[in-house]
This record gives sequence, structure tokens and C-alpha cells, in this order.
Amino acid sequence: MSKFKEFIKYCMIAAVGGIIDLLLFIMLHTYTGIHIQIVNLVSMFTGVTTNFILNYHFNFKAHSKFFRRYFSFLTIGTAGFLVVSIAVFIFVQQLGWNAIIVKISATMFATVIQYLLNRYISFRMYRA
Repeated sequence: MSKFKEFIKYCMIAAVGGIIDLLLFIMLHTYTGIHIQIVNLVSMFTGVTTNFILNYHFNFKAHSKFFRRYFSFLTIGTAGFLVVSIAVFIFVQQLGWNAIIVKISATMFATVIQYLLNRYISFRMYRA
């Protein structure tokens, strides 16, 4: 598969995980008293796990090292989470911007960086 098609499929999968992440974020942020950073952590972890499973089976078609790849994917997802968390802290908690707009924007930025890292680290040997 060409890298461009792989990237498009990664983005489509990221959209699925992103929708799950965002809907969970909105529901928990809107309807619970849970601290926004805990809400962000729970929604991110759910989205990243969904993305890993879908990428493992449908995009990179890996057939080995599930837990090793998951740990790598989750580590990279955690780096993306940190980027989003910093954006939430600065733009929502300090500057009062709209939480949903900040979450979407920061997640889109993190997705591109995460694709590159996951492509060349988590799934670098997926065809072997």
C-alpha cells in the first residue's frame, strides 16, 4: 500500500477514535463534575486504544507483537495526550477558550505527529 493511502486510512481510523474520544469528552465534561484533565485522560485512552486495534488489524495488518506494538502505540498516544493536555490547560483553563474547539484543534495537530511516529516506530516491521 502506498504511504499516502496508508496515511489516509490512518486518518480515517483516527477519525473513528477521535469521534469516540470527543463524544466521551463532551459527555463527561458536560454531565459530570470530573476534573477536565481526568476527562481528557479517560477519553484519550479510549480513543487511542480504539485506534490501535483498528490500525493493527485493518491498516497496518500486523500479525505479531500485539502487546509490544500496543505499548509503543500507547506511549506515542500519551505524547499526543500531553500536547492536548497542555493546550487544554493553556487555552481553556488559563485563557477561557471553548473546551471543545481547543480539544478538536489540538487533537488534529497531534494526529499528524502520531501517524509519523507510529508508522516508523510502532509498525515499522509490520510486513516482516
